[in-house]
Parts: sequence; C-alpha cells; structure tokens
Amino acid sequence: MHSTASGSEPSLVYLPASPALQTEAIVAQVFRQDVLGDIRKGWNNFVESGQIWALLIGIVAGYMLKSITSSH
Repeated sequence: MHSTASGSEPSLVYLPASPALQTEAIVAQVFRQDVLGDIRKGWNNFVESGQIWALLIGIVAGYMLKSITSSH
C-alpha cells in the first residue's frame, strides 16, 4: 500500500479491467403481481370517494357546452 502525503490513509490506484473481466451487477426485486386486483381496488376507491360523480357531471357538462358553442 502507498500512503498519502499525510501518512494517515492509504491511497488506492484503480486500473481499468479488461472487458472479459468486467461484470455487471443485476439487482432484481420480486413483486406480488395481482394486476386485476389492483385495478379492482382502484376502481372501488374511485367509486367510494365520489370521483365517479365528478366524472359523469364533467362529461355531461362538457357535452352540453360543446352543443351550445358548436356552430351548425
């Protein structure tokens, strides 16, 4: 080991490895995949929170506004 100018910590020299020696770390995480269950949970929350009514009112109001403002 080589020491630094202060002498307290060793200095390290990294040399590039050849392409044959380079490895890649693959990190994977396993997830519980219940896509339909997640969609059902999201839909139930959408209905229970009352957002479905906001969507329906917005669609009706938008259609009425489009009908009023469109020229024939």
